[in-house]
Amino acid sequence: MAEISTPTYKIRYAQESDVPTILQLINELASYEKALHEVLATEQTLRETLSFPDASAQGGFTQGYAKTLLIEPVTKTDDSASSVAGMALYFHNYSTWRAAPGIFLEDLFVRPSYRGQGFGGALIQALARECLRLKWAEY
Repeated sequence: MAEISTPTYKIRYAQESDVPTILQLINELASYEKALHEVLATEQTLRETLSFPDASAQGGFTQGYAKTLLIEPVTKTDDSASSVAGMALYFHNYSTWRAAPGIFLEDLFVRPSYRGQGFGGALIQALARECLRLKWAEY
C-alpha cells in the first residue's frame, strides 16, 4: 500500500477535502517553473477529474483520472503555511510492449521549506510500493 506512517512523515492518499491544497501545490509548482499563467485547473475541475479513496466504490476509489499522494511531516515547522510538505500526482498507464499496466508520475513537488529531508524520495518509494501491490513491477 502506498500509504505509510514513519516517525518523521506520513504519506496518504488525498481526500476530496484536500483539493484546495492540491491546487495550491499545483500553483506553487507552476510558479517555480515560471508557468503560473498556464494553470487552468480549478478546485471544481480537480474534484471532477481526480480519484479519491472510497471504500464503497469498486476498486476502493471514486472514478477519476489521477490520484494524489500527499506527504506530511509528523511535526509541523513554525514557518510552514500547511502541514502538507508535497505531493505526487500520478495516473495509471499501459505498456503495449509489456502488455502490462503501470504508473505515470505527472507531478512530484516538495515545498522549498521541506526540501532536503527525503520527502521526494519517500513519495517515489510510495509509488514503487503501489506498483508492487498491484503486481505491476514484475518486469
